[in-house]
Amino acid sequence: LPPPAPLPPLADYVGEDGVIGDGWEKPLVDAVQKWFMESEMMTLFADASAFADLHCDVFELDLKEHKLEYTALHNQFRQVFEDKLNGYLASIGYTPEHFYVAYEKCVDRDPGTKSMGEIMWCCLEYEFFCQIMCERKREKLGHPS
Repeated sequence: LPPPAPLPPLADYVGEDGVIGDGWEKPLVDAVQKWFMESEMMTLFADASAFADLHCDVFELDLKEHKLEYTALHNQFRQVFEDKLNGYLASIGYTPEHFYVAYEKCVDRDPGTKSMGEIMWCCLEYEFFCQIMCERKREKLGHPS
């Protein structure tokens, strides 16, 4: 694949009155989608596996009761992803707030944007996180799933 065209800086969309005009949202969402779906997804999986290897022993396999420690670990995991997204956005001259606004404008008009958002949400959702941590612990202990 050829490298993506550079994303126009946000300043290109700011009018003389200082107001950001329309048209910047889709290129930004497309850039994040390309970054996430084509390169970051595998990195996120590797990071999640490494995180699970370090922390899965804390989890009880039956998960009848959730400990506060699970929430703290989930927050740490989310922060790893958010830091990566924020770093990418900063590298192309945008903020998380810009992305959230752009995503909201594009999500109902573009199925690819919606899919990306659903995958991101699933990866960061608490129950999914706990499930992954328990699966990893089972693997380490040699228990069947």
